[in-house]
Amino acid sequence: MKSLRAENLKKYYGAGNNLVKALDGISFSVDAGEFVAVVGTSGSGKSTLLHMLGGLDTLTEGKVWIEHQDISQLSKDELTIFRRRKIGFVFQSFNLLPLQNVYENIVLPIQLDGQKVDEEYIQLILETLGLADKKFEMPNNLSGGQQQRVAIARALAAKPAIILADEPTGNLDSKTALDVLGLLKFTSKKWHQTIVMITHNDDFAQLADRIIRLEDGKLLGDD
Repeated sequence: MKSLRAENLKKYYGAGNNLVKALDGISFSVDAGEFVAVVGTSGSGKSTLLHMLGGLDTLTEGKVWIEHQDISQLSKDELTIFRRRKIGFVFQSFNLLPLQNVYENIVLPIQLDGQKVDEEYIQLILETLGLADKKFEMPNNLSGGQQQRVAIARALAAKPAIILADEPTGNLDSKTALDVLGLLKFTSKKWHQTIVMITHNDDFAQLADRIIRLEDGKLLGDD
């Protein structure tokens, strides 16, 4: 089953001589449980692509399906709810709430959605990511790697159809970055979780099941 399908994605800014084609006709699909890395130099369109896949910005042209839902057909409110339930985000900046402890940060999206927290599943995530003993710690008491693990746990908590990770190791040293990426790959296999990760680092990309390469808004390769 396909978790994600992108068809002829285009995102243009400006007009005439000032026209910028951030994405210029990109199509690909991602199977359920697949871990895909999107690689490209700065300005290649990686982050723009992730924003389009996650419904964080509108396309000039094209369609994005997550599971069987064409997200362009959703209203603004429907898209907000869909993102909360079906898409987990992990960003370079951890985006943790400083006045909420680890557990509270992880379950917040579920509570905002008015859903019941699966405590057993949350505990399993905490144990899997090595956070069980940090459950009630505040974010400022954690290392960068631990904070990123909390961000990953938060993304996993609602059992989303797909996790979109934008340079998730950008603020981490190389050893911690490899640890975090190893955990992402492990969680992908453990829970059959679909992950699309943006990175500029070819070595990190090698940990993924598949590599998609972008340059100047176009798809260069799909390995």
